[in-house]
Amino acid sequence: MTLLYPGVKRLSQLTIDANKDWSTRRIENLGAPLADVDALSRGLLDIYNCDYGLNWVDLGVIASDWMDSIAYLGNGIAIMGDDNGRVFRSTDYGATWADLGVIAANGIGDAAYLGNGITIFGTVGNRVHRSTDYGATWADLGVIASGNVWAMAYLGNGIAILGDSARHVYRSTDYGATWADLGIIASERIYAMAYLTNGIAVLGDHNGRVYRSTNYGATWVNLGIIAPSSIWVIAYLGNGIAVLGESNGRVYRSTDYGATWTNLGVISANFIYTIAYLGGGVVTMGGGAGGRNVYRSTDYGATWVDLGVIASSWIWVMAYLGNGIAILGDDNGRVYRSTSAFQLWQG
Repeated sequence: MTLLYPGVKRLSQLTIDANKDWSTRRIENLGAPLADVDALSRGLLDIYNCDYGLNWVDLGVIASDWMDSIAYLGNGIAIMGDDNGRVFRSTDYGATWADLGVIAANGIGDAAYLGNGITIFGTVGNRVHRSTDYGATWADLGVIASGNVWAMAYLGNGIAILGDSARHVYRSTDYGATWADLGIIASERIYAMAYLTNGIAVLGDHNGRVYRSTNYGATWVNLGIIAPSSIWVIAYLGNGIAVLGESNGRVYRSTDYGATWTNLGVISANFIYTIAYLGGGVVTMGGGAGGRNVYRSTDYGATWVDLGVIASSWIWVMAYLGNGIAILGDDNGRVYRSTSAFQLWQG
């Protein structure tokens, strides 16, 4: 982070006068997308805590193993699950994390927020856990899936879906309390799911196939092989635009709500495990040699810039927490946070 103000080289040198009339000061928000019209009105707090994935601060080792899942629950609350079944919770937009202990007997494969404080996560032990108090406490719903649960998505109206390593899709219509097995949907293990809008959902499997539903996950159509290898992540960017990443570092993009896909070519030098949409066309992605790089797009995933090595090891999860704040977790249990939106201001 560079603070370009006469004589100021670092944030610790700066004193902010909270009582000062800043209305006459020119402030340029270099990190926020132009569409974020509220960035300035949120105030000078943004100097400290958001830049939409441009710069990252290492918060240190948070988890006991690599991060498998992450979900944002609103109001600054986020949860993370690791491969040892531990759950971590933040109530300050990812700045600090509380260890809730071992919640699951196996690694936590994916998590989803269903609204109204209700959160679910699935495990590599075929189980689903559910919280109704914003992730503070958890109930084990027992064995739900036929295989490891690697993908979950919330489709609105109390409807959630999950995909497992046994190729099955499961669907809940009561905010994750009970689940119905829709049977074998995919040709191989299901690693990625995303909800787009208006009842449209997509999923990707280990064989590079994409499946699409237009009725809130009740039935699925096989769109065929889209990628040459495993599809690890799918993200919806709004306006009918979705992107997916696969294990050869390729990115595919759809502009028609997942009906067709365009190959953007090899963006990353290796696996793409996670993508996060930050709003205003800004997207971040983990990958690169050793999986430690962050890639960033400001045009809804059409083009990408490599920000270089950010993490200490493979980046497994990313999430957007609002207000320009993003977090990511890596294979060594470390958490990184994107900070410092306002990088230039003049008196």
